[in-house]
Amino acid sequence: MKENSNLKESEIIRTLYPPGSVQTDDCYLDEEGRIYTTDTISEGTHFRTEWSGPREIAKKLVEVNVSDIAAGGGVPTKAFLNLGLSAKYSKEEWILPFSETLSEILSSYGISLCGGDTYRSPSLNLTLTLVGTTALPWKRSGGKKGDFLYLSGSVGLSQLGYKILNEDLKVPEPLRNLSLEKHLSPKARLNVAQELSKNFPVSSCMDLTDGLLQDLPKLAASSELGLEIFLEKIPLIDGTSSFLSLGEALSSGEELELLFLSPKELPNTLCGIPITKIGTTTSEWKGVRYFEKGTEKNFEHFGFEHF
Repeated sequence: MKENSNLKESEIIRTLYPPGSVQTDDCYLDEEGRIYTTDTISEGTHFRTEWSGPREIAKKLVEVNVSDIAAGGGVPTKAFLNLGLSAKYSKEEWILPFSETLSEILSSYGISLCGGDTYRSPSLNLTLTLVGTTALPWKRSGGKKGDFLYLSGSVGLSQLGYKILNEDLKVPEPLRNLSLEKHLSPKARLNVAQELSKNFPVSSCMDLTDGLLQDLPKLAASSELGLEIFLEKIPLIDGTSSFLSLGEALSSGEELELLFLSPKELPNTLCGIPITKIGTTTSEWKGVRYFEKGTEKNFEHFGFEHF
């Protein structure tokens, strides 16, 4: 008898929906212009309590959800919180700083906490659901032939932060602090998304959470297009290439940068954040192909997967 193998995340998601109706976006848009997202961060998968304290965990919980709303072209307004707390982390000395930081970050975005649930759990499992509004939603499926592919910020810092913590890697300042901050407390690009929404056409958008090597195929598949990536254009912070291979930088997850398509040439910066054109679309083939100065390059390892 053949042993059953574990399903990948994408395969699990497909089993939950009727054929042909799989939800490929991180947000859901209703008929009245409300946009919804929900995300869970769990101990051991999305954070380690020996690295992240209650304040870092609260911040990350809010930012990963705000990032989804930003990538959907929306503005978050309401939040619902589910707390799965182990005995160790239901004590006042952990809950108070978590609650204070959660309130501060939600308030900074103008988000009201409207409800939720609390339950006992063997480990920390924290879920936030956000509701927002949008006048012009962005879908991953909206890409068109001839669009330019853009990336906000840079890639690689989150992976470098992980290596610093996991391998006790010695990295000079200020690169060390930048990397640790990106890994432990990434920040959503809501300000960039709002500037884009007001002033520039965006065909398709998603936030960078699983690394370019995993997220680019999702964008290409949703829009049923080919993506041609120019590896020499990938934005890296000075010094990161001394500690990361190109493959590691491309698989760096939870960067929370915006990955989007637009038919227009865009400015090099928006809201003080670099905007880099890293590729183009094509209808001649589907999927993602990587080129380094005209020569195609392949990658064997695609980074961390949840399953």
